Formats: sequence, C-alpha cells, structure tokens
Amino acid sequence: MTELTLRPATVDDIQRLFEWRNDPDTRKSSRNREPISLGEHKTWLLRSLSDTSRILLIAEQEEVPVGVVRADEKSGVVELSWTIAPEARGRGLGKSMVVQFVRERLSGKKIRASVRKGNIPSEKIAEALGLRPTVPEENSGDPPMIVWN
Repeated sequence: MTELTLRPATVDDIQRLFEWRNDPDTRKSSRNREPISLGEHKTWLLRSLSDTSRILLIAEQEEVPVGVVRADEKSGVVELSWTIAPEARGRGLGKSMVVQFVRERLSGKKIRASVRKGNIPSEKIAEALGLRPTVPEENSGDPPMIVWN
C-alpha cells in the first residue's frame, strides 16, 4: 500500500470536509447524526483551525485527499476522531491513517475514542491502537457511542 501523507487541514478543505462530514454513513456513526449546514461547518472549521488544543490533519494518498483525523487534548487525554472519504473506504486507509497519526504525533500520550456501537471499521481501528471498549456515553442514542480507552 502507498504511504499516506498527513498534512494540516486548511480553509481550502472546507468543501471536501463538508461533503465528508455530511456523508450518510458518516452522519450515522457520528455523535450528532443530523446533517450539518454549510454555515455550521464553516464556523466549526474556522474554530478548529484556530484551536491550539486541536490537531486536524488531512490524509492524502498520492496527493489525493482520502480522510481526516482529529485529536483534541483535554485534561491529559487525547480524544481521537476520524473519517474516510466515501470513495476511499474499504481499502484499510482508516487504520493506516490513524495508526500513522498516533505513531507520528501522539506517541506516549493517553488516547481514547468514542465509536458508535456496530461501526465495525472504526472498532477495528480502535483495536489496532490497543484501545478496548469500556462504557457507553450517556445520552448518545441507539446504538450508543462506546468509549474506547
């Protein structure tokens, strides 16, 4: 498999990220399952790009964007989140992207992820990171978001 390149997200990624975030499968697995308006997305992205406690990187394969990985550090724990472009799914890129990101940027840090129960690809990524399922998040819907530590 071709090596992935991780680069910082920019405002130039606004449309791409908007489309990825509103993909039906992405929404189904997200904390908030409602579609996101372009205005909400622009506000989120601009806030994300200026937030020093957040890392937001775009994964590229042969210079083609294939996914996004996000890390938010709070109280000494880094919460991970990721999305693979719909057209890039099923090729193992999610696992490669997240494992590479953790190895390059988060080595030695305590990490966790919240994964919607039944989201098998993301559960496999969490397992590859050495995380284990713990408790459901309160009020996270049905099926619930499970915290992986």
